[in-house]
Amino acid sequence: MEIRKLTLNEERNVTLTCCLQPVGGEYWGMSVRPAIIVLPGGGYQFCSDREADPVAFPYLATGYQVFILRYSLNENAVWPNPLSDYDLAFETIVGNSAEWHVDPERIAVIGFSAGGHLAAAAAVLAKNRPRACILGYPVITTTIPWNKSAPDPAELVDEKTCPCFVFASRNDGTVPIQDSLDFLNALNKFGIPFETHIYSYANHGFSTCAPAINNREWCCNRTPNWVGDSIEWLRETVGDFTDGVLGDKKRW
Repeated sequence: MEIRKLTLNEERNVTLTCCLQPVGGEYWGMSVRPAIIVLPGGGYQFCSDREADPVAFPYLATGYQVFILRYSLNENAVWPNPLSDYDLAFETIVGNSAEWHVDPERIAVIGFSAGGHLAAAAAVLAKNRPRACILGYPVITTTIPWNKSAPDPAELVDEKTCPCFVFASRNDGTVPIQDSLDFLNALNKFGIPFETHIYSYANHGFSTCAPAINNREWCCNRTPNWVGDSIEWLRETVGDFTDGVLGDKKRW
């Protein structure tokens, strides 16, 4: 695997870490891979390391090219800067898709907390909407004063919104579960395909729930299942590998 770190905006310290896997050779049947953009959380004040590299690994193992975007923060996070960062990252991936062996039609996004807000905004508002969107305990409503300039993605869902996978915990003390419910209701109103897992209890920011990065006593035993479930959902939504070849397995 090759890792490259690109600076997308030096003034705002926006970077894109590219985790690129080979094709051909031992991957004899494979000439192209799907991609996923990871948006860590951190309240638009920092980008959580626990929601960056540890999240990348399962999708790399599934066969994805993974891109970690560290977007505009603090005073630079005034809207629409973060969404512009996402669009620039998407366009950078598409622009290098031949060299990086990415299928430009199969780029998904995953975001957590404030990064989940940005991912949801990408799904409903971006110039370059993703093929699929995974949201972990996402901030949706603008009533949480982390970034007062940011829009409410639930109010912007439309018929062009991509399929979404949403997971959260019922007792999240930082981002109310109502945020996820509002977004799910909006998806349902427009008939957008979605899958959701709301776990009985888990601390905010549980990431993959791996013992090395999170106290499992704070999460119910089923919470880590979102990782495998999201991968299976992506196989249904984006496509899957058969004998090394990326095929289309859309169910909607």
